[in-house]
Amino acid sequence: MTRKHILCFTAALFITTGLFATTSFSGYAGGKLNYSANPEAEEYDPDLKLQAFFAGQFNFSQNLWSHMEFSIDTGDLLGESLFHETDSKFQIDEISLITRMNLSTCSNYISAFMGTYEPIGSDVFLQRYFNIKPIDSKLTESYLGLAGSILYPHFGIGISDVLKLYTAPFALGGYVYVNHEDKDYYVLNTDLRTATVMNYFTCDFAFGLGIPLANKYRGEDVIIAVEKLYWHAGTTILLGNNYTNSLFVQAGIYNASFTKQKDNSVVAPEDIYLLIEPRLLFKNTHLNLSLYSLPPDTVKKLLLLEDTLGMNLNFYSEASLNGSNTLTYGSHLNFSVIDKNFMDLKDFSNISENGYNLNLTPYITSSFLSGELHLQATFRLMEFVRGKGERAVSVDLGYRTKF
Repeated sequence: MTRKHILCFTAALFITTGLFATTSFSGYAGGKLNYSANPEAEEYDPDLKLQAFFAGQFNFSQNLWSHMEFSIDTGDLLGESLFHETDSKFQIDEISLITRMNLSTCSNYISAFMGTYEPIGSDVFLQRYFNIKPIDSKLTESYLGLAGSILYPHFGIGISDVLKLYTAPFALGGYVYVNHEDKDYYVLNTDLRTATVMNYFTCDFAFGLGIPLANKYRGEDVIIAVEKLYWHAGTTILLGNNYTNSLFVQAGIYNASFTKQKDNSVVAPEDIYLLIEPRLLFKNTHLNLSLYSLPPDTVKKLLLLEDTLGMNLNFYSEASLNGSNTLTYGSHLNFSVIDKNFMDLKDFSNISENGYNLNLTPYITSSFLSGELHLQATFRLMEFVRGKGERAVSVDLGYRTKF
């Protein structure tokens, strides 16, 4: 996706907005400051970094609307001075236009999109089409919006068609989109998706193929040559619901390939996503145990994790203050091994050869003004053992709000 394409699509979107007198807008935004020591510096060097996102929905009519979301991830704001320019990563996560047609047995949602659209690995699809409350793991929380936890992205430029039945809690969708996930060629992707939400079972499953659009074969120019196929699949499953004991599972494979050479590696471990999370509920107290093996690119964007393989214990309670105000307080205890993934478990005796980390993260979340305020501190216990106590503590302050 090029900047020129993005600008053209955005301009068309706002021109369309002007055609409807009843346009309304709703949004969701958040930001997080992180204060920690620079792990690359030999001496203590404090870093202050910002992650933020903004998501908006324009309702042009009852059956036509659009989504837009972007995020920002900065470098150290204290590197020179607070008011000096700072390196940062700005990303347009989604620009989409959706129309709904109400048929006799179902609603038909047709979309044109650019960016990351209804990604597997989040509950965005389930919330949009089934109007449910969030079910994602607290372990995969991020302040980068759609750029956070993704099993595999519907990323690129494309169209989708989703059918949502009236008589049953069932949705079926198809996606066609082009991206540049292959380092040499554009890739044409076709995906199928199905989802259901019932009282004690929720499932979102998708799979698809990617075809690299090569224009050369053995040095000769051709119209299209197919030397390999990519395939990807992912699912989010919740057995139970938010008000019962439950089991939450996410699993996915991205950019696995079919080739004629059988000796080629079909699936790289870093392209496999696994998260298994039993959730126990005792009145207002929750106990979640997470076992995970996540891609490095996913871990970099998350609020809590620093390594790709480990387990996490999350213990928290919820209380109601002054009626509508709520307070959540708890702690994460996270054990992880460095530079490993689930494939390394077969050689379990050497699983910690690169070292391991043990982190304690108490946190508190409270209603504040019209949004949610989140404060947490992370204590990296192994840094004390390694004699690097100045790097052992970090603090995050985040805020999210809907408007």
